[in-house]
Amino acid sequence: MPVEKRVEIHMREVLDEKWAAYFSPFTLISMENESIIIGEVQDQAELFGVLLKIRDLGLTLVSLGPVSQT
Repeated sequence: MPVEKRVEIHMREVLDEKWAAYFSPFTLISMENESIIIGEVQDQAELFGVLLKIRDLGLTLVSLGPVSQT
């Protein structure tokens, strides 16, 4: 049975809103100096798929970690 985990992925580049659909169903947040993707992953395969998209775009991964669910 898959376990959902909320993760947050930080990238150095700033992406505009047109990329939100590409990373769907994750939420894309663009800040002044970075972009953040937040969402639920069902398993490692889904997480790996998001990381492949980041790699394929040539983006710089800054950090990846769980989001505490309070």
